[in-house]
Amino acid sequence: MSIKQIIRFNRIFFVANLAVFVGIAALFVFGATDLFQPSGTLEVNRIVLRGASGVPTMVLQGDDENTLMTLNDSQGNVRLQLQGGNFPALIMKSSDQEIIGTFFPLKDGGAAVGLGDREGNMATFIRGGSSPMMNFYHESSEPNIAMGIANDLPHFIIVPTQSHEGMLIHGDAPTSLLFIDEKGEIPVSLSRHGLYQAGNGKEAVEEKSSAGKVFSSWHEIKEQMEGGR
Repeated sequence: MSIKQIIRFNRIFFVANLAVFVGIAALFVFGATDLFQPSGTLEVNRIVLRGASGVPTMVLQGDDENTLMTLNDSQGNVRLQLQGGNFPALIMKSSDQEIIGTFFPLKDGGAAVGLGDREGNMATFIRGGSSPMMNFYHESSEPNIAMGIANDLPHFIIVPTQSHEGMLIHGDAPTSLLFIDEKGEIPVSLSRHGLYQAGNGKEAVEEKSSAGKVFSSWHEIKEQMEGGR
């Protein structure tokens, strides 16, 4: 091949490469107009960030109702989830994909925090709003320890695990310590008026009733905390 042929080949090769480059650049520029608005905002329905192994480590997606961002572990499992929309929440998951922590709003305008155990069962629940309270659970759907204020009734409740008995301290007048048996009744109570036991006679009950609010059963206490509903 002569020198002229070599120069001519290189010139053709250069022009061809330049044409390909210009074509790719044009496709990118014209295609990007759908993503980039005049304000410089990037608008897409879903963004996925991947690690060196190709596993998605962060996913950001949204639609007309919700916005969702998930942060994943090295296996691609969701470990932290932040969601918007009408029910914004922060959710934490274990490596087994069990929910072990949540932070979310309440209907009354407050917020609540739920903390679970490693199996995803509720362990601690804290809520604000108009009825602030804190509950602790131990392998139970009902709290074993509960404290808070519900319908102007400050209270502290202890219920042993796998038992229907319990103890309650409430701040209604008169402030009292109540013991609840397995039937939901209150056989013993203690207040500033003294110690009262069931079976001591009607007179003691009537005297105590005239002194202030008296609870005779766990059902009455729950009605008071739930506003009589």
